[in-house]
Amino acid sequence: MNDPATLAELEQVFERYEAALLANDVVALNDFFWCDEQVLRYGITEHSHGHAALSAYRLGATPVDRRRRLLRTVITTFGCDAGAASTEFSTPTPAVIGRQTQTWIRFAQGWRIVAAHVSLIDAAHVAPPGERP
Repeated sequence: MNDPATLAELEQVFERYEAALLANDVVALNDFFWCDEQVLRYGITEHSHGHAALSAYRLGATPVDRRRRLLRTVITTFGCDAGAASTEFSTPTPAVIGRQTQTWIRFAQGWRIVAAHVSLIDAAHVAPPGERP
């Protein structure tokens, strides 16, 4: 778990994903996901089952607010070819905190997200970073 080289590599890929998200680079965002009918993304307003559905969603999705900031990111790798990235993020509405979880697998063409989940929660239900276990 958390082999330093594998962890550093997945951290860099996650940072590139986040940059593409903020830039609304739809082509890059679609490429970060496994191109297969088994890939899934549960979003705030939609469920995308399969790469075609995910790509169609991206074409019509409202771009992410560029003021979005990651609040706490935890990336864990398992062996050399699997990992998970979980993060909280700010939203334009301070009363709401976003949460994002991704399962990453290394394929021959590189790291790809095979499952993702994005949700929002009332900020009153989230302990400040210094008060977390």
